[in-house]
Amino acid sequence: MNLRSYLFPTLLALVLHAVILSALFYSWLGYAEDKKHLTPRHVKAQIVDLKSQLQAQQRDKQAEAKKKESARQQVEDRKQEAREKAARKKEQARQKQKEEQALKKAQAEKKAAAKKRDEAKKKAEALKKETARKKAEALKQQKAEQAVKEKQQEEARRQAQAQKEAERKKAEQQRIVRERKAQQQREADLAAALAAEEQEMQALQDQQATAGYLEYIAAEIESNWRRPPSARNGMTVVLSLHLLPTGEVDNVYVVNGSGDSHFDESAIRAVKRVGRFSELQKMDPILFDRNFRKLTLEYNPSDLRR
Repeated sequence: MNLRSYLFPTLLALVLHAVILSALFYSWLGYAEDKKHLTPRHVKAQIVDLKSQLQAQQRDKQAEAKKKESARQQVEDRKQEAREKAARKKEQARQKQKEEQALKKAQAEKKAAAKKRDEAKKKAEALKKETARKKAEALKQQKAEQAVKEKQQEEARRQAQAQKEAERKKAEQQRIVRERKAQQQREADLAAALAAEEQEMQALQDQQATAGYLEYIAAEIESNWRRPPSARNGMTVVLSLHLLPTGEVDNVYVVNGSGDSHFDESAIRAVKRVGRFSELQKMDPILFDRNFRKLTLEYNPSDLRR
């Protein structure tokens, strides 16, 4: 309820209070005047009709009371009217609010129904699209499976052809390998035969060279040998000579003596007198390492061979 609904009752109450105060003030003023007149300066005897006076006062009071009651009733009527008017306004406002709420509810229901129809329409369209999509997807899947199947068949044919080609190439390769191995075997046999022949020739050459160097070493030792008095025919001593590639004697000692220490010592001194077999520098290093780096020599001078 707004401020305007209280304005009229408030004004009415103010007017009523002003009337009541005016009446009270007039009554009090009249009573004061009566009292003033009743209290004279000089005492004066007068016969008063008290009954009529009391009745008049009572009538005045009743009239005043009726007047007050009438004013109060008017105020109450105006208040009641104001309350009824406010109630009517309130009821109108409540009715209007109900109508607005009903209108809003109807609009909301209408909007909800429209939204529901739109959602149903959208769902139907979505379902239709989804059905079409699934159908297209199934068709696409079917085509893809068919393509995969055809591709697998083509791949199987290609693999079969490739396998046949691989087997043919493998057979051809095996034939080539067999022929190559046979050729290599023939070449290896020929090379082995040539190597064996070359080894035989080299062995013969090495044997001849070894025999020649041994004769050279024995001759050099014998040329530097001094025959001891105790030497007899048939004496033989076995010496071990350690030589360097330059032909220099690194060490010499008796492996198997002759039974005569003087003869054995004479053979060692003869080797030490030679000191270096210079012809050995011309020898093949392989032959030297194999036969002459550590040489076992059976020494039997020519004049003791008889």
